[in-house]
Amino acid sequence: MALLNYNRSLLTNQVDTTFLPLTGLETLVLEFGLFVPQSVNFVELLTSVGWEVVNPVGSLQPTIRLVVLQDGIAVASVHQESVVDGEDADLEMTTSFQAVLTNVPAGHHVYRLLASNLQPAQGDIVISGPANISGKVIS
Repeated sequence: MALLNYNRSLLTNQVDTTFLPLTGLETLVLEFGLFVPQSVNFVELLTSVGWEVVNPVGSLQPTIRLVVLQDGIAVASVHQESVVDGEDADLEMTTSFQAVLTNVPAGHHVYRLLASNLQPAQGDIVISGPANISGKVIS
């Protein structure tokens, strides 16, 4: 195996250093380009997003949705519901996931990380950090 290319996009590596509120609509969080030099490959994407639940509604908890797009097409996604931690306290969560794409066509590709709150009536979600995504092309 050989590493052919690497790139990343970084909002922050630190907790509580940003404040990006999420609604029921998808919000662009991060974006980067990655050149794939040959068609026999795999692309490994690693994503980590720190987020907080603020203003929870009773014991109900909202759910974050993270989607990775390759050239505008969804290639990976994850949903995570926050854990219950009392009715009045803000709750900090981190969602990390990996996606492996095989035989991505040669050429330049754009990767975007989108986020949304699937249940905004159950509480507000803000991205607070860390927030980053990286991609490696490996043959």
